[in-house]
Amino acid sequence: MKISIGRHVIENLPGIGALLLLVIAAAGAAYAWHEYDDFFSVPTSRLEAGGFYQEMPTNDHHYYMQIPLDHGNPSQGNFTAFYLLSPGFSAGGDVIFWLFDNQQERVGMINSTADFENFEESLRGQSYVLMGNRGVSPTLFPEVFNKDGSVNHSRALNLYGSRQQVEDIEAVRMDMQKKGLLPEDGRIMLYGGSGGGVLVQQYLDRYGDHVSRALIECSGAPDLAAMHNTTFMKETYLSDERLANSYFSLMQNGCDIASLAFMLYKIGLAGDVKLQNQIVGSRSGTSSLVGELAYITGWLTPANNFPLVRRMLDSPRELEVKVRVYELVGDDLVSYHPASAQKVCLGYEWIRVILADFLKARKDGEIPIRKIQLNRTDYDGEVMIWSNAFDQVFSEQMGQWMRESYPHARLAIFSDSHERRKDPDYRREFRRAFFQHGLYSPEVQAHFNDPRQLNAAERT
Repeated sequence: MKISIGRHVIENLPGIGALLLLVIAAAGAAYAWHEYDDFFSVPTSRLEAGGFYQEMPTNDHHYYMQIPLDHGNPSQGNFTAFYLLSPGFSAGGDVIFWLFDNQQERVGMINSTADFENFEESLRGQSYVLMGNRGVSPTLFPEVFNKDGSVNHSRALNLYGSRQQVEDIEAVRMDMQKKGLLPEDGRIMLYGGSGGGVLVQQYLDRYGDHVSRALIECSGAPDLAAMHNTTFMKETYLSDERLANSYFSLMQNGCDIASLAFMLYKIGLAGDVKLQNQIVGSRSGTSSLVGELAYITGWLTPANNFPLVRRMLDSPRELEVKVRVYELVGDDLVSYHPASAQKVCLGYEWIRVILADFLKARKDGEIPIRKIQLNRTDYDGEVMIWSNAFDQVFSEQMGQWMRESYPHARLAIFSDSHERRKDPDYRREFRRAFFQHGLYSPEVQAHFNDPRQLNAAERT
């Protein structure tokens, strides 16, 4: 009997194997569909008061608190927010608030020292705080959607907007002060890059008295750009004339320009102008096989694939990204109609597509254009501005305008792109010197004098 069963099993192994593969495939497909459906479902609830996420239980490094849903109308109730302390956090000493805006989506479920590793690369050895942002998963608001599941743009702009987020940051600061986690005077230091650097400026405008020092990396300022009659994001012509000219020519021919612009923009974050020109050449018919392969490779990379990214950004979980981007560039987009290669901005080319619903809501009078207007001259603390010479998102000139706007500020320039990948150890020590010793200390000056810092005006 055993032998005959064994033979039967052996003889039917191919069939059993195929069946097993089908079962595994079906289970995988069911799981994938569940995740897909969950990702694109409108949230129906929030974490209750007193609750916590199972993946991130409350302890000495994970704190939960109640924050008003709408700081301008506290009667609407609270939501459960969270903030996280760095692995080497020391209570009562200097503390850095590392700020991320809603389009960066950097702070989620962090429950171990290993989850902090990417953050430690920048601020290792210092006490810093990360905050879960309203609108960034898992902190989603059902209130920003209508009953039929459609987006309520007005409520989204209000409840997911950075004005509320600035008040959230202040609420966290006050909670930490009550718990004895901050210095006795309750003052903090700020750190942020790109869109987070704009958020740093917004907090300084509102609560600068509570901040001793701030470091802003590879960022910009919508109000300063408008003051100087230019765009918030860097015009492509300033990064590479050939790229801007080639792209503008393709615009005139009616190509699938948004997808191409997105791919070029993403590659430009690393400053790879050669690859950008190879790809745009493949679309204009002047490319080699290398250019064609570069385009195909770029298209097959999910992060560079605009139709895929656009679909993801249309999900309820990504609404906060669109809110923040609308805050930053909505005003520019209304008047963005490039009539020459000099006026092309690759970022705006694809952003105006993903923000089509917000721009329509503005045209229909449902929402206003949000203008960020900040007072920098009254801030009496220290500000360090870092710019990169090959940053295709924000120009060195923007860094200079920001430096001139704060009374106590210095500008460092590096030979790098927007992604800030070069010389991580040098930059980490430069940050540490600034936060621990101050803007005009010998320790900071030594880093300014390093040849990797290109702003000659700041050298001894």
